[in-house]
This record gives sequence, C-alpha cells and structure tokens, in this order.
Amino acid sequence: MSSKRGQISQAPTPQNTPSSVSGSYLNSKTVPTIPSTIKEDDDDAAAKKMLLSNPALMSLIEGKLNTLVGEPSNYIESLPQQVKNRIYGLKSLQTKQFELEAEFQIELLELEKKFHAKYQPIFEKRKKIIEGKQEPTEEEIEKGKELMEDEEDEDDEEKIVEVGDDEEEDDEDGEKKKAEDKDVAGIPGFWLTALENLGPVADLISARDAEVLTHLTNIKMEYLDTPGFKLIFEFEENKFFSQKQLVKTYYYQKELGYSGDFIYDHAEGCDIKWSSNDDNVTIQVEKRKQRNKHTKQVRTIEKLTPIDSFFNFFAPPVPPKDDDEEEEEDEEEEDDLEQRLQLDYELGELIKDKLITRAVDWFTGDALQYEFEQGEEELDLDDDSDDEDDEDDDDYDDGDDDDEGADGAPKKELPAECKQQ
Repeated sequence: MSSKRGQISQAPTPQNTPSSVSGSYLNSKTVPTIPSTIKEDDDDAAAKKMLLSNPALMSLIEGKLNTLVGEPSNYIESLPQQVKNRIYGLKSLQTKQFELEAEFQIELLELEKKFHAKYQPIFEKRKKIIEGKQEPTEEEIEKGKELMEDEEDEDDEEKIVEVGDDEEEDDEDGEKKKAEDKDVAGIPGFWLTALENLGPVADLISARDAEVLTHLTNIKMEYLDTPGFKLIFEFEENKFFSQKQLVKTYYYQKELGYSGDFIYDHAEGCDIKWSSNDDNVTIQVEKRKQRNKHTKQVRTIEKLTPIDSFFNFFAPPVPPKDDDEEEEEDEEEEDDLEQRLQLDYELGELIKDKLITRAVDWFTGDALQYEFEQGEEELDLDDDSDDEDDEDDDDYDDGDDDDEGADGAPKKELPAECKQQ
C-alpha cells in the first residue's frame, strides 16, 4: 500500500500522519484603526501609492481581511424555506454516506489484516535467510538474479563484467574470497543498511546506534484488535540491553474523522533495559572526580546528558498535561511539539509501509529511485533537562583536570543531567 504523507491537519488513516495537537494562534495586539471605506471619488492611483508606501497599513488591511475568513454570511438563512429544506435533505443524505464510509474503513482494515496474515510465511522465510538459518532455492536465486539484472542500467552491467574478469585473472584471490564466503552466515547488517537508506530514519542513526543495530535481526508489524498497529524490533543477544524485542505501538481513535478515515491518537514506546550507562546510546556519560574538602577522600561521579539517538524512537513525545503554565510559554512550545508528534508518526508509517514491505530494495538501495526528493527539517527528539547538583556535593571540590568521559579521555562539562534506568 502506498504511503500517504499528508499535512498534520489532515485526518489520517493507519497509513497517514497524525492530526494536529492544537491549532495555531495569533498574538493579540493593539493596532491602529483601519478605515472602513474608501471614498468612490478617490483617485485609484493615489490610493495605490498610499498603500504601497505604507507596508504597515497594507499588513493591517490583509489582517482584517483574514479575520473575515470562515465568518458566517447568513446566506443560508436568507434562502427561501423550500431551498433550505432541500439543503437539510442533502445533509441527511450525507450522513448516510458517512455511515457507508465507516463501514468501508472497517472492512478495509479487516482486508488489510487478512492479507497481512498471508504475508507472514514470506516474511518468516525472509527472516531465516537474513539470519542464515535457511538458504533460498535455486529457482528463487535465478528469479531474483533476473529481476536485479533487469533493474540495472548498462553502466552497472559493465561494472559487473569488469569485476568478473578481474576475479578470473586472479585465481588466488578468487579462492580466498570463496573461503571467506563460506564463513559468512546470512546477510550481515541487513536491517542496519536498510534503515540507513531510508532517509528520515537514517538521519536519526548515530555511530553508536549503528553498533547496536548490527544486532537487529528482524522488524515486523502486527495489527491490534482495536484500530492501530505495533512495530516489533527483534535483536539477537547483545551487550547493550537485555531485551530480545523493542516494541512501539500506535493507537487510533474509535470514531472516524470528517474525511471518513481513522484518526491517529497516540503512540507508546517501551523502556529499554540498558546493561549500563556506558552501553546506553541515548545518553552521554561524563565522569568527574571530586575531593572532599575535609577528609581529602576522592570519589568519582557520573553526569548523564541526553543525546540524539535512533533509540529515542521508543520514547515518543506526549502532549503535556494541563497545568498552571502561562499561555505564552505553551504557545512557544506548541509548534515544536506538533512537529515532534508528526515526525514520530511519520517514522512509524515509513517503517510499516515502506521498510518492512520492501526490505530488500532498501538494503540494495533500489527503492531510492522511487522516492521523491523532499527537504525535511531535522528535529531534536530529545527534551533538554535542567542541570541539577547532588545534595552532598558541598563538601567536595570538582577537579577540572580529573574530568573524564566513558573511555577515560578528558571531557568538557555538559549542561544537563538525566536519569536512566
């Protein structure tokens, strides 16, 4: 199913983006009064000249016109009763259409679930081949080879021929390569490579994330009993965290939107049980030594700072609860929160509809030729936290020369702290 990447104001389906958290606002300011009329005998040229020479007045006029958009015109009330009755009838007919649209969406979702179940044997075999637990059949190999050759252009075909000629000329290197091939199980780094070719997702992957993602063995999707789906990332045993699966779940509202589609509600992630702070790729660890002013004893403390990471995907942003914060502060954060929520859902949409269904094409890079180039603003998905001091730090002096990072190298003091599990 093709991906729909609409604006956040659109009511999305399980393949669309989330609805807006809230609307936008305009600051109310005291402005000069705009003349309500212009005399008919005024010279047009003079009026235009006045407006062009006064950008502020031009802006005020545009603002006043904008306030009229969406205002009731009382046009319906001015119509004859017979015409109004016909409009009432059309409203009633449209309600019946909405009921059919709801039925359509429910049946469409059930159809998606039905075919998703049919895909599972294919996805399961794909997983086994990637992990090296099963090999493709000769027929599958030949069919895949033909497909890839058809997709390659003439330049790529020439390069393949040249590589083949070089291997034939150097039998010793060829035998060495065959020996190395025997030691390779499955397709190493398959999902990491596929993720790194998927633009918006690749922007989130750091060098430290890549090391963890080499242990990613599968990504799959499951539908919920209620409208929604979950993404499941499966990992082999590794030193970074204890879980075998990391799960992200997307939920929809029960009621359909005006457009007849399911409306995205919220997402829930999971707590990653990192083996240690040094293994946690979502934070930066700063180790500092402190000397007690009285006893001269030295202790080492860790200061943790949140950093950008792909694994923040499993800690999705949530709208803040109602509190006593000033409205002005809420407005400043609202736009950023709206973009975070939209991006968070779009990432899930891309993984669900593009990556999982076309995994091998993202691994080879063939899928890139079907993508349109779209400039996307990079967003910081991490929340900054305030710097806090330990309660018992008063008796200790910080040694600037003793500061060191996770690897023992000196590091600059960072501004924020956080607590990790």
